[in-house]
Amino acid sequence: MKKLSLGLLIAALVLAMMPSQVLARGTRTASLQWKDATHLFDPHVRSLVKKVKLETKAAYAKRTKAPLPQRKEYAVGDVEKFWTKNIKEDKFEEISATLRAIGKHCYVFVENGQNVSDKAVANVQKSFDDTIYPTNTSTFGSEWKPGIDGDERIFLLMFDIKDGYDGSGGFVGGYFFAGDEFLQSQIPEDIPVKSNEREMFYLDINPGDPEDDHYMAVVAHEFQHMIHFANDPREATWVNEACSQIAPYLCGFGHANQILALLRDPDNSLTAWAEDQMLANYGHVYLWNYYLMNRFLKTEASRAAFFKKLVADQANGIDGYNNALQPFKIDFARAYSDFAVTNYLNDPKLEKGKFAYDDSLGRLRLPACQTLKTLPGEVKEKVFLWSADAIKVDLSTARTKIKIEFAGAYAKFTDKKYNSFMVAAVLSNSRGMYEPTLQYMQLQPVPDKNVQVGTLECFTSAKYDSLTIIVSAQAPGGIPDQAYTQAPGLPYIVRVSDSGIILAGAPVGPSSIRPFAEEYLRSAGDLGDADEKVAALAFTNLENMSFEITKTVRQQLEEGSFEAVDELISMVSQEANREALRPLARRVADQLKFSAGEGDRPELAERIKALTSF
Repeated sequence: MKKLSLGLLIAALVLAMMPSQVLARGTRTASLQWKDATHLFDPHVRSLVKKVKLETKAAYAKRTKAPLPQRKEYAVGDVEKFWTKNIKEDKFEEISATLRAIGKHCYVFVENGQNVSDKAVANVQKSFDDTIYPTNTSTFGSEWKPGIDGDERIFLLMFDIKDGYDGSGGFVGGYFFAGDEFLQSQIPEDIPVKSNEREMFYLDINPGDPEDDHYMAVVAHEFQHMIHFANDPREATWVNEACSQIAPYLCGFGHANQILALLRDPDNSLTAWAEDQMLANYGHVYLWNYYLMNRFLKTEASRAAFFKKLVADQANGIDGYNNALQPFKIDFARAYSDFAVTNYLNDPKLEKGKFAYDDSLGRLRLPACQTLKTLPGEVKEKVFLWSADAIKVDLSTARTKIKIEFAGAYAKFTDKKYNSFMVAAVLSNSRGMYEPTLQYMQLQPVPDKNVQVGTLECFTSAKYDSLTIIVSAQAPGGIPDQAYTQAPGLPYIVRVSDSGIILAGAPVGPSSIRPFAEEYLRSAGDLGDADEKVAALAFTNLENMSFEITKTVRQQLEEGSFEAVDELISMVSQEANREALRPLARRVADQLKFSAGEGDRPELAERIKALTSF
């Protein structure tokens, strides 16, 4: 029977892998978030790095026997012209800007005609000098110093970045253009860029708000790009962005806002920096570095040692992380597998906190792609390389023996190099009463069918009411990250069945739904929080609490009990709770309507009427 089951699974997957079914990257929706435009310059910057030697103005003058340049002594009020990128129209434009502040490490210029308060300018200068510069340089290394212009101060240009922002979607908050590190006279005509020939970065003021407390997070982000270019100009985009994303956190600006985008679009490749998933990219790379910090880098010294090694290492992408992770006896693939499990479980009870974030992200859980409420069940999905899906299985009516069967694509990259999958299964208690258990599936390739398959059997008991299956697709080693940037999602099939003793009706903990409902209320209150990170976590938590409440209601209905329903009606009856709990009441009412359809049950009709009356 086992061979037949796996054979059917393989056949189903082969059909799912037909070209017409391949998942291409599509447009994803995103809420208003700032994004970095540094990566937009990558093609031109890589050409410059390949064709043009980095050289200071002074070195060039000596080499060509020209007069040595004189470094300008700036004063507040000086006006300069700068080349800026019109991102919407993809062209360089020259603007005039006035020097508004001079700091120990920076000059702050503001575009002429733009209204930026003295207070905001002073805050930019002070924050950069006192916090961002010392933090970034001690963590990631030094920028090119004194650099192309011989001036140790860095230019910060505040202006309206022309990005086509229309009030919706993300906007460009800033960028670092490495082309400014090259002499314009040495840039070939076939590379259509303009260099300002100085160390600088660019900050948006529309809709970017210099008065906002988090405005300087953009500055910390861009400064890391400058440092990274000075140390490793050929670094993979996703690694460079990952370091820039963690920089604001280290500077005290909190978690990255783009976590929200990842919560909405969790199947996002860590290493493939794709335009159509831009904001989710930022959220993903941020969480990756934060996970490594949370697990391995608990001191300033350890963080500095890790990130300086990563930034300075001329090995790029995954290879760079493999080198930086060596002291911790773990490689990138294993660390990513642990990271994937953490994002969907985030439970400090699982293996003594190995798969959990700290308290600041204690409520973070990426949403499952599908939920199986009855067994047997089947899920057909696709997942991108270096991404992960989760399938949630309700075990409240399951038998003691759970069988998980998997079949996934076995795609050839080069001779003898194929992708792999990580499949993990976690048994847990929704009320957190017991320590979860984690198992990994062993997979075997079936080359003639272009699939890889595996089976995992686990034994549950009354204390576990939930099973989470995490599926991660992983690229083979030795393949450059850029080789699969546009790779489609890899198809897979998961089948879950049960056998043995029926556990239905076994006690799984307190029958009261009040703790879940109270957490639902707290999360509903957080939805309107100005901090989008808090709102994003609340959104996910609402779904989790809804699932637990409706599951408890269903279990009790099967036992002939209305305790959970009546408890919810009592809570919704309170005027202070009514608006927040109304969607939950409607959801439970729908569940009762389904049960009422199975026979004449007037006691259900009465409760349905109560739940829908609020």
